[in-house]
Amino acid sequence: MTTVSPITTSAEGFVPNATSLATLHPLRMPRGGTDRLRFETWDTFSVPGLDAPVRVHLEGHYVIERQTPTSPDWVEGSVDIRMRELAVEGRHELLGRVRASVNEEIGLASGGRVMAGTVYDGQHDEPKLCVMEGYMLFELPDQGFTVFNKQPIPLQHKITHIPPIGQGGGTPQQDFDGIPLFRKDDPDGDPAATLLKVETHIGAWLDDGR
Repeated sequence: MTTVSPITTSAEGFVPNATSLATLHPLRMPRGGTDRLRFETWDTFSVPGLDAPVRVHLEGHYVIERQTPTSPDWVEGSVDIRMRELAVEGRHELLGRVRASVNEEIGLASGGRVMAGTVYDGQHDEPKLCVMEGYMLFELPDQGFTVFNKQPIPLQHKITHIPPIGQGGGTPQQDFDGIPLFRKDDPDGDPAATLLKVETHIGAWLDDGR
């Protein structure tokens, strides 16, 4: 007969921060920490002069700093989060190389919250909603310029564990009209492109432990 070791919690009721899939506890709250995870996005852009939107696959990693939850209870707790680093890149046959990173220069934080409550009826076995607003730089070195967003890019994920390894999300499927992107060298000019959609997938921890 196989025995299952009980989950050890802190005096406050938090589970330990996970460092592997074996120590990742679904529907439980860990204390605050920093997650360095592999990250993929599929970003769809509308670009003046191109007949159809272009979809670019970007790969790399991100670093998320999360505060200790307001409660160890999965339903009641909320968690403030901050994206400290983003480094993803890819290539498109028309745009060439594309790199995305957090825009530190705009003076606005890229962050959000794992919301209190759960997605459906407030049950303990249901996912929670994680929302984030991001301010990003999109470098297009083969085009010779960089674009950025002035309005926050809204991202939503339905998560069943923290960190949300293997889960995904993106921009809202409804009531999202896209985000104008402006050239860094002409910030008050007309938009150089529009970000129409973001799809995301959160991977495992970085091998090098960065």
